[in-house]
Amino acid sequence: MRELLRFEFRKLRTQKSFYICLAVMLAMLLVSGITTKIILNIPEIASAAEATGDTVPATFSDFLLGFSSASMFSMLTAIFVSIIVCTDYESQIVKNIYARGYSRNNHYFAKLIYAFAATTFMFLFAVIFAAIIGGALFGVGGINGKTFILLVGQYIVCMSGVALSFAIASIMKKLGGTIAVNILFPMIIPLLFELADTALKLKNFKVAEVWVSSFLTSLMNPNEVAGRIVACVLGAIAYAVAFIAVGYVINKKSEV
Repeated sequence: MRELLRFEFRKLRTQKSFYICLAVMLAMLLVSGITTKIILNIPEIASAAEATGDTVPATFSDFLLGFSSASMFSMLTAIFVSIIVCTDYESQIVKNIYARGYSRNNHYFAKLIYAFAATTFMFLFAVIFAAIIGGALFGVGGINGKTFILLVGQYIVCMSGVALSFAIASIMKKLGGTIAVNILFPMIIPLLFELADTALKLKNFKVAEVWVSSFLTSLMNPNEVAGRIVACVLGAIAYAVAFIAVGYVINKKSEV
């Protein structure tokens, strides 16, 4: 297991997909920050945006908490995870790993740890860059202990998304199809849940609020109540464990 981890992390320095996805994240943050500043400086546009229900970050704290959406973190990490997992299968690296005596378990969890570590680096870089851009454009202020709690919660939710992408990639193993599913699946599920809410018309419960994307939206809100924050974090952990377990079981039974 240790040798596999060393092998994976040696590749990080030359992993083009890592640097490309990270660069796109940072570029999106920069564009988002500049665009937001322009909108705020034109009252007519800002008023029109608010009238349509679009939230325009007006403070450093708002911009920082919205970094994951502005940077397209979930989509880009889904693409990155798809590449690092499927490449091993399409290039037959997995067969060489098994031939050297390593088990499916060792390979699965070594790759999973690598995926979590690499996307954690992306998360940290994106947060730091968002703080720099936000500070430069909006001034530093408005943050408190709750801001950091929400960011930690966002990290946990984002990692549950990584676990989902990893599970799908481990099951499908084909790069093109995996990227498509990893991009579309997180979009389709919330829509299905919203349809369920429309059909069920429950007064005190919304099905859409138990999905990962809803957790992330809640944790971007600086005024979110403590109970919902805890529920989002615990729900994300439960989802991550479930995704990892499902991916592991199906991957273990599939042919290489």
